[in-house]
Amino acid sequence: MSNIRFAGAQLPASDNLDKNVQDIKDAITWAHQNNVDYLLTPEGSLSGYFPGFDVYDGRTVQDLVAANDEVVKYATDRSVGLCLGTMWCEPDANFTEGYRKENQIRFYSNDGTFLGKTNKTFTIPEYDQTVTSDDLAIIDIKHADKDIRSAGLICNDFWGGPLADSLSLPLVAAKNYNAQVIFHATNGFKGELPNYDEITDAWHEGNLRMLSYVSKVPIITVDSCYKMNGKKYNGRTSSQSGILLNGMWKVKADRQDIQYFYYDFDVDKIINIGYNQHPDQELIDSNPLIKGM
Repeated sequence: MSNIRFAGAQLPASDNLDKNVQDIKDAITWAHQNNVDYLLTPEGSLSGYFPGFDVYDGRTVQDLVAANDEVVKYATDRSVGLCLGTMWCEPDANFTEGYRKENQIRFYSNDGTFLGKTNKTFTIPEYDQTVTSDDLAIIDIKHADKDIRSAGLICNDFWGGPLADSLSLPLVAAKNYNAQVIFHATNGFKGELPNYDEITDAWHEGNLRMLSYVSKVPIITVDSCYKMNGKKYNGRTSSQSGILLNGMWKVKADRQDIQYFYYDFDVDKIINIGYNQHPDQELIDSNPLIKGM
C-alpha cells in the first residue's frame, strides 16, 4: 500500500506580493516538516485576488513570474508538490498588453516539474477581469510511479448554482472527466455584509458536503483568510477549509487566520475510486430496506 498526503494552507492572499511569497514559503516549510506530497493554496494566494493584480503598487508581470519561481524553487528544494492558486499573465499577442489574464491553479511536482494549470471557468467580472476557461483541464499528478487524475476548481467553479448562474463543476469533473481527486481553491466574499455571509456560509457547507457525497472522490478545499480585496481580516472564512470524503469532513481547519491541515489517502483506492463507501454503510448493511441516494 502506498499513501499520498494531501494538504491545504489557509492563507491571507493579501495585496502585498512579498508578504504572500513569505506566507506561502512558511506553508511549504510546514509541509516539508510534515512529509506532505501536495500542498494546495487559496485562489490568488500568490498574486492577490483583485483587479489590476499585474500592475498594482508598481509591480510588473516579471515580478509575479519571479515570485512564482521563488516559491516553486523553495518547494522543490523541500520536495513538496505545489498546487498554487494565483492570478497569472499568459503571453498572448492578441491582447494590447501582450498577455491575457487568467485565474489559475498551477500544478508542480516535488521536483519542480510544471504539470499544467487549470483556469477558472465561472469568473466574476468585477474581481477577476480574466479570460474564462472553455474546458476543464485534468492534471496528472504523479506519486509512486502512478498518475492521479486531478481537477482544479476555482471558487465559483465549485459553487455554481445561484452564485454563478451556472451548473457547478465537481460532478462534471468526476463523472465526465474521470477526475480521481478535486482541488478547490477559493477566495470568498466576507466581512462586509453579515446576513449575506451567513447565507453563503450555509450554501458553501451544504454544497461542499453534498457534492463530495455524490462525486465519491476526495475533495481538498481551502479559502483565503483575508478579504477578497487583499485587506486584513480577523473574521471567519467564507467557506470551510479542509478535506472531504463521501460528504464527511476528514479534516476541518479553524475558520480564522492562517491554518494548515493534511490527510493521507491510499493511492490505489484513489485511482480505482475505492473511497466510495456510504457514510452510513453499517446501517445499510444491517437493514437493506433503508434507502438513500
